[in-house]
Amino acid sequence: MMMARLSMTTVLGLLVLLTTACQSWAERGAHQGGKLAAEAIYASQHCGRSQTTPKATWIDDAGQLEASIRQIRADMLGGKPVDLPALDFQHEIILLVEMGQRPTLGYWLELTGTDNLRISQDQAQLTLDWSHPPADALVAQTISSPCLLLKLERGSYASIQVLDGHGAIKTSTH
Repeated sequence: MMMARLSMTTVLGLLVLLTTACQSWAERGAHQGGKLAAEAIYASQHCGRSQTTPKATWIDDAGQLEASIRQIRADMLGGKPVDLPALDFQHEIILLVEMGQRPTLGYWLELTGTDNLRISQDQAQLTLDWSHPPADALVAQTISSPCLLLKLERGSYASIQVLDGHGAIKTSTH
């Protein structure tokens, strides 16, 4: 009898825990329209770009996306095509964020955390990790140009500022 009560108490405790966890997840999802606000769909250390400064490009339709992918993949020999998820440009946009040329490998852009997109009035702010190799790392001495393609929900914002983890503006769309 004691074993059954303990099991029932444990089960009830787990149900309360799961309900609370699901509720907080649902509240966060509802805050962002029920979906992830930003989703990484492609990342590479070699995006074939020649600019040395960071750049963000707002991609508004399938034609622009295809042209951007062709430019990113132009210098890659024998690479397989990029598999992208189904996109709905009526409700989503794509943001191409480029770090700019770097002198070695070991640099990359990454979307981390869950609270990485903030929207106020007509401006969105997106926070990314701008990673680099440690000073004492052994890395290949070859030019790299890291980039990240992100899927964002279309919203009332007209421009996007891309920030690093310290809140510094790295680049923005115009």
